[in-house]
Amino acid sequence: MAETSAGVKPLSLAEYTTLTNDELDTRIKAVREMLGDRLLILGHHYQRSEIIRHVDLTGDSFALSQAASQNRACDFIVFCGVHFMAETADVLANAPKNLAARDGRRVFVALADAEAGCPMADTASLEQVETAWAELAGHFDTTRIIPVTYVNSTAAIKAFCGRHGGLACTSSNAMAVLQWAFEHGNRVLFLPDQMLGQNTARNMGIPREQTCLWNREQEQLQPQTPGAGLTDCRVILWDGACPVHLKFEPGAVAKSRHDLQDVKVIVHPECYPEVVGQADFAGSTSMIIDMIAASESGSRWAIGTEWHLVERLAGQYPDRTVTTLGRVEAVCDTMAQTQPANLCHVLEHIAAGTPINQVAVDEAIAPDARVCLERMLAAR
Repeated sequence: MAETSAGVKPLSLAEYTTLTNDELDTRIKAVREMLGDRLLILGHHYQRSEIIRHVDLTGDSFALSQAASQNRACDFIVFCGVHFMAETADVLANAPKNLAARDGRRVFVALADAEAGCPMADTASLEQVETAWAELAGHFDTTRIIPVTYVNSTAAIKAFCGRHGGLACTSSNAMAVLQWAFEHGNRVLFLPDQMLGQNTARNMGIPREQTCLWNREQEQLQPQTPGAGLTDCRVILWDGACPVHLKFEPGAVAKSRHDLQDVKVIVHPECYPEVVGQADFAGSTSMIIDMIAASESGSRWAIGTEWHLVERLAGQYPDRTVTTLGRVEAVCDTMAQTQPANLCHVLEHIAAGTPINQVAVDEAIAPDARVCLERMLAAR
């Protein structure tokens, strides 16, 4: 990795928090000009607008990591998101083919806020999944179970799926991935988001009676429907979920329809199945953005997803009514904790030649995690 310029003297994070937004903006822009193409800043859709204004690319977690992996000029990637996203960027950007294209030069991947995690990803540790897998072996032939992990999971879970013939999915390709899984096995272990798994299974025509739930606390497999047998279970759901999207309860749809005449309701498939069932549309973050962009002037929309994105869409399309579903301000606290002070802190350390907040996936698991992601791309 090439040396960075000297002369920049980073402050402590506490000192950055005392600076005004204008001061932080000036310092961030100075580092970006200094490093040029050697720096790539990625921002997830759920980040604050004060962060999004400084990023090179905005998108969902996997699309950003894909774009980063195709960049041959950068030496540093700063991910404004949460930990699993930076892991995926590291796994893809530093894949063997990309290292060869850069003559062996690794990209330094940093997280803007080192403490930013994902509550959903945290519901599935490797130890927990291995315990569940061993228990499943007492009920089924695990050689015929395909583990599918949502990209909102740790590299260790992706590596587990890679080792066991499984793959990852996004909210936009979950159905295609499950179809691939059923072509290669007779059951699916879907983790860590039971809501996306349940909604996808329903869209595929798989009845609730053919789904069951892995209870992490009890370490036990349970039918979803009273009286149903485990032998009929085709989709085994992990009992994790996104606390942000669970804030949208079924009553929120009725409230929005009451408050706004002719409103269209669009929600993310991490919401409860009852909410998805009542909505007019359900889809990924990118689909939500595209639908609002393509909508007619004067149209009314209630959106069931993270509040910062809804707020930004409302500002971008003032000729349309864009509001959060049921007036619920569902903020992702771990996304929101990334502030301009965090970004400036990381960038000035990079500029000074003392980069911090590195996220580097252990080489013992990176190849299996990469296989998991590559299978997903092949299954799309």
